[in-house]
Amino acid sequence: MATKQEEREEFSKAQKILTEEMKRGEFRPLYLFYGEEAYLLSYYKNIFVRAFSENEGINIHRVGEDLETKNLKDIAETLPFFAPYRLMLFDGKVFGKKKLGDDFVQYLKTSPESTVMVFLEEKTDKRSSFYKIVKERGLILPCVEQDSVFLQKFALGILKKEGKEIARPEMQELLQRTGSNMFRIQTECQKLAAFLGEETVVTLESIDTCLKKLPEDRIFDLIEAMGRGNREELFHYYGDLLQLEESPTKIRSLIKNNVEKLLLVREKLTEGLSERDIARALSMEPWRVKKYTVEARTYTLQALRDLFHALLRLEEEIRKGKIKEQLALELLLLGEEKAYFN
Repeated sequence: MATKQEEREEFSKAQKILTEEMKRGEFRPLYLFYGEEAYLLSYYKNIFVRAFSENEGINIHRVGEDLETKNLKDIAETLPFFAPYRLMLFDGKVFGKKKLGDDFVQYLKTSPESTVMVFLEEKTDKRSSFYKIVKERGLILPCVEQDSVFLQKFALGILKKEGKEIARPEMQELLQRTGSNMFRIQTECQKLAAFLGEETVVTLESIDTCLKKLPEDRIFDLIEAMGRGNREELFHYYGDLLQLEESPTKIRSLIKNNVEKLLLVREKLTEGLSERDIARALSMEPWRVKKYTVEARTYTLQALRDLFHALLRLEEEIRKGKIKEQLALELLLLGEEKAYFN
């Protein structure tokens, strides 16, 4: 199974190939765009739609609910109208709930080169015959969550278009506020530019004023307050999350995810790894590792293990119906989960 970094490298290579081929007006018969980054999936889908939009898009067919192999073959074998290619768009039709038939997947081995088929999927199976056929005849673009270098360039490009400048510390703070979701980065950069008005330089103050912290960041603050035993701050952050209408289930899940990452980072620190080595070992962004490293050092390794095991035990008790979700969460925040287990 490929790591996130390997898929990012695959994305970079495939992106360059795709850009060059489209400049020459060349298309392969099959394309697969997959991954959790919805912005990239939407971006490359729109690139193909624009490329085939002449004559009111007469050479574009968006595949709907009709997945009958015979009907799809008829469409695929229809010659393009006064153009070298026609486009068929398949959105979630291979690994979704309603799937293409195996006979159509096999047909892709010999489908006409004049019909360009683009498949958009959130997930894929690299062992499947579909994946192997696309790899042999077409191009695969993993639209996965990107690293900090890519996201910085992306955010910088948006701000430059708006006539704004941003330095490295401000960029790091910006991405901490937005997270790695590219749609959110785009929206927040545009919001920040509008907030600045005629001012051209992004400052920490403007970011702090304009951009709200993500629930994940508030969870991190909450865990930090737990580690320090500061109940006043802890329940202040808890109240903030409730005001954001975050459910106790989601809050507990976010705490569990963050504690698990803290535990992994703490274990690597105990092994003597540097922040750079930890980032590589855990496929985590360097700025995230730095953040987790600072917090992980405030806990002993055993304390984090105990906290993580408590979360797992509470999860089991909730699943069995022995304790309500909100009560379990508040026992954890109060540090009284041990009394409950005893």
